[in-house]
Amino acid sequence: MFYVKLATQNIKKNRQAFMPFLLSMTFLGALNTLMLILANDQGLTKMHGAEALQQLFGFGAVVIIIFSVIFSIYTSSILDKQRKKELGLYNILGLGKRELARLTLVEMFFSFLITAVLGILSGIVFSRIAYLCLKKLLAIGTEFKFVIQPQTLFLVLGIIFLLFVFIYLLSLVSILRSDPIKFLQAAKEGEREPKAKWFVALLGFGALGWGYYLALTIESPVSAVIKFFWAVLLVIVGTYFLFTAGSIVILKLLRKNERYYYNNKHFIPLSGMIYRMKQNAVGLASICILSTMVLVTIGTTASLYFGEQDRIEQNFPRDVMITSVAKTDKLKQDAKAYAKKQGMTVTNVQQLKASEGLLFLREDQGKLKPVIRGSFSPNDADRAVNVVLMDLIDFNQVTGNSYRLEKASDILVYNNDKFSGKTLELGGEKLSIVKNLPRADELGNLGNGVTPAYLVVVRDQSVYDALVNKWYTTKDMENYRTPRYYLNFDIKGSTDKAKRLAFVRGLSRALAKDNSGYGIEFKDSYRQSLKIFDGGFFFIGIILGTAFLLATAMIIYYKQVSEGMDDHDRFVILQKVGMDRTEVKRVIHSQIMMVFIFPLAVAIMHVGFAFPLIKKMLILFGLNNWHLYLIVTLIVIAIFTLIYYLVYQLTARVYYRLIER
Repeated sequence: MFYVKLATQNIKKNRQAFMPFLLSMTFLGALNTLMLILANDQGLTKMHGAEALQQLFGFGAVVIIIFSVIFSIYTSSILDKQRKKELGLYNILGLGKRELARLTLVEMFFSFLITAVLGILSGIVFSRIAYLCLKKLLAIGTEFKFVIQPQTLFLVLGIIFLLFVFIYLLSLVSILRSDPIKFLQAAKEGEREPKAKWFVALLGFGALGWGYYLALTIESPVSAVIKFFWAVLLVIVGTYFLFTAGSIVILKLLRKNERYYYNNKHFIPLSGMIYRMKQNAVGLASICILSTMVLVTIGTTASLYFGEQDRIEQNFPRDVMITSVAKTDKLKQDAKAYAKKQGMTVTNVQQLKASEGLLFLREDQGKLKPVIRGSFSPNDADRAVNVVLMDLIDFNQVTGNSYRLEKASDILVYNNDKFSGKTLELGGEKLSIVKNLPRADELGNLGNGVTPAYLVVVRDQSVYDALVNKWYTTKDMENYRTPRYYLNFDIKGSTDKAKRLAFVRGLSRALAKDNSGYGIEFKDSYRQSLKIFDGGFFFIGIILGTAFLLATAMIIYYKQVSEGMDDHDRFVILQKVGMDRTEVKRVIHSQIMMVFIFPLAVAIMHVGFAFPLIKKMLILFGLNNWHLYLIVTLIVIAIFTLIYYLVYQLTARVYYRLIER
C-alpha cells in the first residue's frame, strides 16, 4: 500500500514530467488501435481490388509498431533523466535499489492502465472517424464497415503491455547501475564544454554529401528504388554527425570571429549553445530527421492522390485497350455487338500494329544494344531503355500524317530520353533519323514506361522484320519477333460508375467466348483500383506524418523543459549581474530561435536534394507530372513550417515560465 500511495503522489506532483510521457504513450496506443482495426477489417477482403490496400494497412501497422518502440524508448529516457534527482533523494532517505525498483514498477503499472484505457478508447473514436474519411477518399460503398473485433483490442493491449515491460526493464537497469550521488548529479550531466571533433564533423559532411550525390545523379526510376535506402541511410548518419560534431565545429569557428562573438546579441546565446550542445545535438538531429519524414511522407502520398487523373489519362487515353497477337477485326466486331446488346456504343476506335516493348541497354548516347528480359541485371537499371518499333504505313494511318522514308535505314523517332541526335544505332544497325517526332496523343500509351522510351518508325514491314530477326535469332525468342495488334476504343451510353464497371466485366467475358490470345484493360477498373490504392496510400501517409509530427512536437517540448530547468540558475545569475528581464527574454528568444530554426532549415534542405530522387521514384507509380509534386511539396512545407512555429511558440512559453519562476 505504501508503494501505491507514493507512486500516485509522484505521478500527481510530477505532472510536468509524467503528462507528456502519458500523452505520448496514449497516442501510441490510439495509433496502434487505429492501424490494427483497419488492417484486420474483414470488409476489405470482400472489396474488388482491395488486396493492395490491405497490404498497405498491414505494412502501416508494422511501421507504427516499430515507431512505437523507438519513440517510447526516447520518451521514457527523458522521463528517467528528469526524475533521477528525485530517485537519488529517495535512495539517500532510506529506499534501497530494490524498493526503488518496486516503486518504479507500481508507477509503470498505473501508467500502463491509464495508457491502455485512454489509448484504446481514443483509438476506437479515431478509427470511426478514419472509416468515414477513408470512405470519402476511396469512394467505396457499404462493404467497408466499422467493426471492432475483440482479438484486435487484445492485440493492442498486448503491444502496450510489452512496451511498458520494455520501458520498465530499461528503468530497472538504470536504477541498478547508478548510485545515489550519480542520481543527484544527473541533472548536471552533459554541461562540460564539448570538444570540436573535426574528424567526426568531416565524416558527417562526407556522408551527407554522398547521400546528396546519389539523390542527384540517379537516372533510372528502377535504380532510384535500389539506391534510395542507401541515400536515406547516408543522410541520416550525416545528419546526426552534423548536429553532434559539425554544429560544435561551426559554433567554435563563429566564436573565433571576434566581430561576431563579442556582440551583446550573440555573446550569451552562442556561449550557451556551445556549452550544452552535446546533450541537445541528438534531440535536434531527431527533430530534423522526423521533420524530413513528415515532409517526404505527406508530400509523396498527397502527390499520388491528387495526381490520380493525370496517371489515368496517361495510361488510358481510351476507355478500353486490347492487345492481341492476331489482327483485331473480329474483336472489334464482337465488342460492337456486345455493346449494342447492352445499350452502349463503341466510339473513337483505334487499331494499330507495333512491336511489344523491347528491352535495350544504352551503351553510349545514341547507341543501344538489345537484351533479353530474363538476363537483365538490376545493376543495368540506369542503362535500360524501352524501344517500340512501328512501320510507317501504320504510323501515318493512325496519326493522320504523310511522312515519307526513302531509304531502308531512314527512321522517325520519338523519345523521352532527351536524345536529339541525327543517328541512332540499334543492335549494331546504324539508322538515320529523318525527324525527331513530338509526342503523338493518337498513339495512346505506346512508348510510355518507367524507363526511358523510344518509339522508332521504320519504312515498312520488311525493314521491321529484318531488324527483329537479326536481334532475336533463336526459337525461344519468337515472342520478341511477333508484332502486337492494338484495339482501343471508348464506350458511350452511361455515366453511372457501377453500370460501366458491370459492362466492362461483361464485355471481358463475352470476348473470351470466341477469341483467344489477347489481353484487355479497362479505364474504369483501373480508376477504381487506383482510387483505392492512392486513397489508402494517402491515408497511411497522413497517419505516419501525424505520428512523426507528434514525435517532433514532443521532442521539442522535452527539449524546452529540459533546457528551462538547466538554464534557470544561469539566467538568475545574469539578472543579478545587471541584465534586466527584457534583455534576458531577448537572449532567450535569440538562443532558442537559433536552435529550432536549424533543424527545420536542414530538413527543408534534405527535401530539396531528395526531390530529383523522389521525382523518379514517383514515375514507378505512373506519376510523370513533377510540377504537381513540386507544388504539393511546397504547400506541405509551408503548412509544416506553420505548425512547427506554433509548436515552438507553445513550448517556448513553458521554457519562459521555468526560467522566470
